[in-house]
Amino acid sequence: MEDELAELDPVDIDVDAIRREEFAAARRLAAIEAGRRKGGVAGAAMAGAMLALREIYERPLDDDVTIVSESPDQPKDIDTDGIDVSVGDVDVWAPPPGRRHPEP
Repeated sequence: MEDELAELDPVDIDVDAIRREEFAAARRLAAIEAGRRKGGVAGAAMAGAMLALREIYERPLDDDVTIVSESPDQPKDIDTDGIDVSVGDVDVWAPPPGRRHPEP
C-alpha cells in the first residue's frame, strides 16, 4: 500500500477540483437537511429528488468539447474562389465576398 502511495505524483491531484466537489456535496447535504427540517422525511426525499433532477438536466461544468471536421481533400479558400457545393442533383455556386457576378 505504501508503495502505491509513493508512486503517486502530487502534481496529478487536482486540489481545486476536489474542493469544488466537496463544496457541492456540502451544499447538496445542506439542502437535504433543510428539506428534512421543513417537511420531515418526505421533505428530505423531495429535496434529494430535486437535486438528482438538477444533476441530470444541467450540463456538467467541466465539459470539454472538441469539434473535429474531416475532409478528404484540402479546404478551398472561399474568400478567393467562392463556394461550390453539390447536393444531390443540384449544383450551387456563390461568388466570393465583394464580387457580385461569376466569371464568364
